[in-house]
Amino acid sequence: MALSRLLRVLVASTILVAGCAEVSAPPRAPLIMSFDDGWGQVFVANLDGSGLRQVSPTVGDDSTDSLYGHSAALSPDGTQLVYIRGGRFIELVDLDSSESRTIREGGQYAVFSPDGSRVAFSSGSGVSIMNTDGSDVRVIVEGQGGSGITFSPDGSRVLFTVGGYIVAAPMAGGESKVVLRDQFWNADPAFSPDGSTLVFSSNRGGNHGSEIYSMPSGGGEITALTDTYAVHPKFTPDGSRIIYTRATTQSGETVVDIATGNRAEIASMNPDGSDQKRLTPRSITAQMPSIGGGS
Repeated sequence: MALSRLLRVLVASTILVAGCAEVSAPPRAPLIMSFDDGWGQVFVANLDGSGLRQVSPTVGDDSTDSLYGHSAALSPDGTQLVYIRGGRFIELVDLDSSESRTIREGGQYAVFSPDGSRVAFSSGSGVSIMNTDGSDVRVIVEGQGGSGITFSPDGSRVLFTVGGYIVAAPMAGGESKVVLRDQFWNADPAFSPDGSTLVFSSNRGGNHGSEIYSMPSGGGEITALTDTYAVHPKFTPDGSRIIYTRATTQSGETVVDIATGNRAEIASMNPDGSDQKRLTPRSITAQMPSIGGGS
């Protein structure tokens, strides 16, 4: 009797385990990065630099060309990308189909919200936000059309740079707050995924250029992460790495003074500045990285 009951329990357990085995987690989207080459073309690639793919039209060396692209930003899930075309159009690209469409005329520094449903951008009227189809445009910050726009991880604030200082503005409306302002030029703010750390570029190193620094997001001690020319830091979604733009010589040596560098490449490092290494091939210039996917 006891044996019969035990067999029934074992059979039920086996069915339960088999049923669980059939339920698999959805595949993780690959972690990818986007960047522009400084000559009007936008690219995406895997985070190790492989799988390089151009996603915007090829243009000549005329930056006034209506197809000239720059300032690319990936959606959090890595399926879409926005970039600035012709100096004023916000272009949205579906990376699976390669379909591209203009969602806004009159904007710069476009970036996706953390949930991927909205796009923030800068214009003459200030910093605004809209749906990804270009509808429901709303001004967040009046009269301050900043650069380097980024969201807080919870989507409640946007950070941007105006005149060398970093400002935060609430998405719900209200007064903007200065996050960092001193005698130095500070730019390119980006949060760590947990919101505890802010990284940015600054010329506080005393060189003819900028380096990357970190500080607690609520303010505090500022720590240098690079001692050579570097800008545009971005955290990976898990917070384990920072990717950024750095200047090098043609042979690939990093430079302190921007005047001695003649090309840009995308590199990565640990959050403490260690293990700095090149990601993009030397056959292409690369700048202003963005990261998406991995979820």
